[in-house]
Amino acid sequence: MVPLPDADPDKRMYKLLKNIDLENLSFAQFQSTAQTVFAEPESEDTLRRIVLINLSRMAVAGDWNGLTTAAGGSAPMIFVPFSQVATTGDDSFIPTAPISTGWLGSMTLTSQYDTPSHYPFYSADYTEVDEYAIFFTGTAGTAGTTGSLAIYTLSTSSDTGWAVGRPMEMVANSEVSYATDTSGRVEITPGSSVVLSKNTWYSIAIVGDGSFATYPTIRRASEIIQFWGDSNYGGLKAGSESNYTLPASYSTSTTWTAASTTFYIPKVWWRGK
Repeated sequence: MVPLPDADPDKRMYKLLKNIDLENLSFAQFQSTAQTVFAEPESEDTLRRIVLINLSRMAVAGDWNGLTTAAGGSAPMIFVPFSQVATTGDDSFIPTAPISTGWLGSMTLTSQYDTPSHYPFYSADYTEVDEYAIFFTGTAGTAGTTGSLAIYTLSTSSDTGWAVGRPMEMVANSEVSYATDTSGRVEITPGSSVVLSKNTWYSIAIVGDGSFATYPTIRRASEIIQFWGDSNYGGLKAGSESNYTLPASYSTSTTWTAASTTFYIPKVWWRGK
């Protein structure tokens, strides 16, 4: 073995980790050994060994935690939305998920709109919802009709008994009502603070508030870059839902199918702060 060029003899990393082979060296074990090292000139040789050992561990074990995720966490590798430039109009809102390509499509809603449909979005660096927008076009809904939307937490691999990415609980203060008897953009401001966690997946659920003689027509994505098993529908719908209501929570026994309320995903956007 050739030592690091011009390096002093190791007194820490190799000594503490010598009884663990690279294939079985976890990121947590590596981190506990390396995290108390100070970034200073006197530690330069140790810092070089930290990089060498961690890259070797990753290559052997195929475990890239600590390189592709922050601090060994579980933030997904995705395209994070840019901070919006415009302050009004269509361009001031962020799409519900970075998986759409164009919003020129439209679809007249049907009885699928009578029960909630969930569509994913990523919070990125935002910690609060400032405003929602839902985009209708063409045929307006029956005069006086409304719909509701709300944000739900999504399950992760840390939630025992849950499949990953399933709606769990409604986020406090996130439920709002909006007009559906229109053919334009409807903007809705929450009545109280809607707090989000950074770098976290959520879903926005939409549902009609009552029966429709004429369902509205909604803007939808022209197509999507598929991010799960269904190439036509980018949302989820729970089984055995009550009509015209958004539940406070779901359970591990809830069954889920693709939300066929619209092809791909509807144009339901949000603005963060």
